[in-house]
Amino acid sequence: MDKKLQSYLKDIEVEDELTIKDSLIKDVRDNLNILFPLDYLEVIRKYNGGEGEIGNESYLKLFPFEELIEINNDYLDLMNEIPDYLLFGKNAADTGYAFHKTAHSYHSFGLMSNFQTDPIIFCGNTFLEFVEYLYNK
Repeated sequence: MDKKLQSYLKDIEVEDELTIKDSLIKDVRDNLNILFPLDYLEVIRKYNGGEGEIGNESYLKLFPFEELIEINNDYLDLMNEIPDYLLFGKNAADTGYAFHKTAHSYHSFGLMSNFQTDPIIFCGNTFLEFVEYLYNK
């Protein structure tokens, strides 16, 4: 993993280290009908279910990979409004983090959003750019 990315993620704590097996990735991928960004998979293999501060003003909670199906189902009404996105994390309040399923870009939005009036904010094309966005907020 990139050293710069690791430095941004230095305060992320992982409660339970679960080895993400290729079979789990395949099962989740097939169920959600998505090809995950490779940089996201690299991060989730190390920080699965981790959370912590990013810089002075941001917080990141990465949803455990094995719970992505359930979490996206829990937010089904919201995610049905933006079917091209997959929720993978959130902040400490009500901001969700998702990636675009085909462009593999990273975005944020309110978990209580009305997408006719509330924006989906572009946060980067890579996980590193996403974390830099959070760090510099």
